[in-house]
Amino acid sequence: MDSLAWHLACTKPELPEPPLYTSAGWDRMTSEDRSRAVDALRQWMNGLYVETAETRAVADRLTEIVQENSETGPGAKAIASVTGASTLGKSTAVRRWATRKYVEWIVGAPEGPAELPTWNPQPTIDADLCPVVWVNLQSGSMVKGFNSQVLDFFRLSASGAAHQTSTAAVRALARHGVRTLLIDDFHLLRTNWKGGREVLDHVKYMNTELGEFNASLILVGTDLESSEAMTDAQLIGRLQPMSFSPYGIETSEEQHAWQQLLYGLEGYLLPHLPRASEGLLTSQLAGPIWKRSQGYVGDATRLLRIATLAAIADGTHTINPEHLKEVRLSKRAHAAEAEIDLRRRSKQSRV
Repeated sequence: MDSLAWHLACTKPELPEPPLYTSAGWDRMTSEDRSRAVDALRQWMNGLYVETAETRAVADRLTEIVQENSETGPGAKAIASVTGASTLGKSTAVRRWATRKYVEWIVGAPEGPAELPTWNPQPTIDADLCPVVWVNLQSGSMVKGFNSQVLDFFRLSASGAAHQTSTAAVRALARHGVRTLLIDDFHLLRTNWKGGREVLDHVKYMNTELGEFNASLILVGTDLESSEAMTDAQLIGRLQPMSFSPYGIETSEEQHAWQQLLYGLEGYLLPHLPRASEGLLTSQLAGPIWKRSQGYVGDATRLLRIATLAAIADGTHTINPEHLKEVRLSKRAHAAEAEIDLRRRSKQSRV
């Protein structure tokens, strides 16, 4: 992804919510109209972002760290990290924050010939403005490869030795007004070989260089707490960690948090299910939804999107347990659900 693709993704308008139909309205549609209506609903649901107390807390903390870094003296800054298991929505939440900040920080910037906002890093120099840079770390990256990813983002050449590309990458970040550099998939960094160790040292160097113009570094990845990179004393000394966890249902507090997530989803989905009653997800189906997803946001939202379309397709216009059972989820979710069933049968056999 380069700066133009990132700009277009950040500024792309969200799809409008499709029209609401009664059960009779769905039934009266021709097959062509019904197909178009279902397509519009599916596309809109697939683009939904459901904000939760957890995602708000992470977004607020990221904003605090970036603001503090921008106001303190030059030099190495605090490094934000966001982690958790796969399919918990961490990258989605951070990307949402990043796109909003990008749009906020380019307000008032004139548009250049390449459709990108521009600014003047020096009075006589015009440059594209890109306050947020998103890099997906490649597995097995060396220092020059990492620099190449940064330079490729700005559509710049990465020729030369590693130290030359390091200088070029830092200059590009400063020239284009970067306030935040985000590195996703940071868990792919392996430090048990010389090249990986060098990349980790280079990331720390980049944080110091970013700090010279009051920019911030944010690391995103799966299970970073157990990553070898997070045992580096210099790195953890500056780290401000945040994490996402699956929703539990053991305590009343956990149940309330789970219901709040489902309540947010109800607000989007139930208006499109004309026979669904209030509390369908938060009360009637809260348990079955958790059993199928085990509180993983990615699996839970996909489960309900597909179940909604199934309820429209079969004319029930409300989600029932059978709809939930029919959805194919991730291998992780199916294995965990099988384990829940096994424990339940084992417990019943002992009674």
